[in-house]
Amino acid sequence: ISHILSMGLIGIYTYNRIYEKIKDFDVYYFVSPTLLFRNVGYRLMKEGKTVVLGNHGTYFEVLDMYGFASKAYSKILTTMIFHKLLKNKMKFYIHVQNKYQAQYYEKIKCDRSFIREIPYNNVKFNDYKCLDNDNFSVVYLGRLMESKGVDMLLELEKKADINLHIIGKGPYMEKLQQMKSQNTLIHGYVSFAEKIKLLAESDVMIVPSINESLSISAIEGLASGLYLIVSSTSMGPRYIVRQDNIFGVAVPRNPKNFIKEIERIKIIKERSKTDFYREKMLRREIAGKMFDADVVDKELVELFNDAIKDNNN
Repeated sequence: ISHILSMGLIGIYTYNRIYEKIKDFDVYYFVSPTLLFRNVGYRLMKEGKTVVLGNHGTYFEVLDMYGFASKAYSKILTTMIFHKLLKNKMKFYIHVQNKYQAQYYEKIKCDRSFIREIPYNNVKFNDYKCLDNDNFSVVYLGRLMESKGVDMLLELEKKADINLHIIGKGPYMEKLQQMKSQNTLIHGYVSFAEKIKLLAESDVMIVPSINESLSISAIEGLASGLYLIVSSTSMGPRYIVRQDNIFGVAVPRNPKNFIKEIERIKIIKERSKTDFYREKMLRREIAGKMFDADVVDKELVELFNDAIKDNNN
């Protein structure tokens, strides 16, 4: 059940019609926690159907970032969506993208044994390369839009001594082109082969997103051995780098913090390119065991098998 059907308040008014369209399946995967999940999911669970709740972007990750009113609204939504399900002890598996989501569901008393942290992505590490480069380069990969933190790129462009590659298109494209320095290259959309090449020739990837449940770009960066500098407000990338210090660091969303960290990594590379490359390869190896698409696919199959098995017992 995708975002197209589950956005906003549609779960209040149209869930009976939606239920009639989908009631004959055996296994259901709801993309995110919504009122549609509460109403349709609850009905399906009562009928003994297997239900899995996904978390590809959640209201609480966004609302809990802000002030009292926003957090209060988040709690109200949580009560509206989950109170009836938990009160009636309905059984459903929860597929989370990051540790923040996992901790949230534990906090509202969901069964911990039914929570699976699987960073869903289709990044096959064997498709990516990790090169020993002479130059020091920083790369951004993603849509050029406000929610991705592209305002940070506007500040980084002013640093003439940073070789910055920007891959992607979006509303900020024109402004970035107007302000770019001679060391900034804006590539726009590129082919898969060109993307692999640009990532392999870089050393650091910046992920300045304001909020993101999981950054596929960050995982592509790890597949290329890149050191990640991510925004500490963005839940998914923040928890990616927390897995192991070798993956990178999360810093407050401020250009000075990003620039300071970039300059620190640049000095490390200048001291010993051999050691720097060795660490890139180690980063890629460790990340592959956690985030490679084949690993993720296996974990997802196990999730659905366990959900079906437990529901039939």
